[in-house]
Amino acid sequence: MLLLGVWAACFCLSVSTAWAAERVYIDITQPGFVKLPIAVPDFKAQGSEEPSLAHEMADVIADDLDFSGYFKVLDPAGFLESPQQMGVLPSEIRFDTWKALGAEFLARGLYEVRGGSLNVEFRLFDVISQKMVLGKAYEARVSDAVAVAHRIANEIIAVLTGEPGIFDTRIAFVQAEKGVKEIYVMDVDGRNLTPITRDGTIALSPAWSPDGTQLAFVSYLEGQPKIFVAKVFSGSRRAVIGYPGINITPAWHPTGGRLAATLSKDGNPDIFLIDTQGSILQKLVGSWAIEVSPSWSPDGSKLAYVSNESGNPQIYVLDVTSGNKRRLTYEGKYNTSPAWSPKGDWIAFSGMAGGTHNIFIIRPDGSGLRALTHGEGSNESPTWSPDGRLIAFSSTREGPSAIWVMVVNGEGTRRLTRMEGAQSQPSWSPRSSR
Repeated sequence: MLLLGVWAACFCLSVSTAWAAERVYIDITQPGFVKLPIAVPDFKAQGSEEPSLAHEMADVIADDLDFSGYFKVLDPAGFLESPQQMGVLPSEIRFDTWKALGAEFLARGLYEVRGGSLNVEFRLFDVISQKMVLGKAYEARVSDAVAVAHRIANEIIAVLTGEPGIFDTRIAFVQAEKGVKEIYVMDVDGRNLTPITRDGTIALSPAWSPDGTQLAFVSYLEGQPKIFVAKVFSGSRRAVIGYPGINITPAWHPTGGRLAATLSKDGNPDIFLIDTQGSILQKLVGSWAIEVSPSWSPDGSKLAYVSNESGNPQIYVLDVTSGNKRRLTYEGKYNTSPAWSPKGDWIAFSGMAGGTHNIFIIRPDGSGLRALTHGEGSNESPTWSPDGRLIAFSSTREGPSAIWVMVVNGEGTRRLTRMEGAQSQPSWSPRSSR
């Protein structure tokens, strides 16, 4: 296994806050909110070291803001000033010029490189009021410039919407090539690809722990499918459970320390609650049917899962305390891969419609069924961003399966992976995965 310890050990980001506004500029609870026009010119370099960072950091920030769906990012080709000649202090900003271009906000950065150290000053201006709404300073290694840019994008989103951003999270997924399947992780924009396994065998079903420090997954490293848990930053891992038969589809309990998983140790694939030491705590769902793919509600009181109890795979919901279960999906004959939203208000799943798989969302009470994809290839394995606004999924719409992401209303679809082979089974980390 390769280590992600480079991040943990080397990205020692120091942040100092100059000033941040308390006003919320975008009410994201309103479905018809208007995107804020924002200009993100290249950063201003002090000194001659690492000149390419001026564009790279601004480009990452602009891409993140566009990705979020909250902003209309203005085309730099229309800017009237050279970024290297522009000022960074309020008294140096030509606000009337930016207002004439249609910008309501201006993101302005200044950086200096000394050896391997990167110092960044960032300011966000309200062009209309001609006031600074955010000012921060960062210190990190030069190699972590992209991570600093992601952090800045998060800060912009937080100060303008009142909600934290998601650009310091990661997505784990399965990479398949030449008969081998490995677990990879990447930034939410597709950058920083890192293999977690390099076993030359089959690894499946990555699932993040609630604190973002561990990944549970299924591996055939020892022949039969066993559930492993890996500490992402140190690289250590161990088999948690490996009864004869299958041990598959792990899902962390929201409080951590426990997982729901499908085991066939008693002959039939049932869903059990296990701890990270491999002890079975409880059989959650058991019947003559096959039960797989558990997904916890955010409070851990309920469990969505797939069962063929009705003849075909359908989504069911279990009340963990009472043991009562009910069928959730009735439309379509093949519904799988349930994923409970972080706020508990939706369950996403993959369903067969028109001869191909599409992504749907449904309320936990069975109401509000809505299709988010519409036959553009096969679309499977939805996973939610921590803020509940985005859904990552796998799709064959441009050929072999790749990881895509879209806004929860089905708009803003973009491709994240462009690797050889096929990518599937994405799993979005919590915000604390760095």
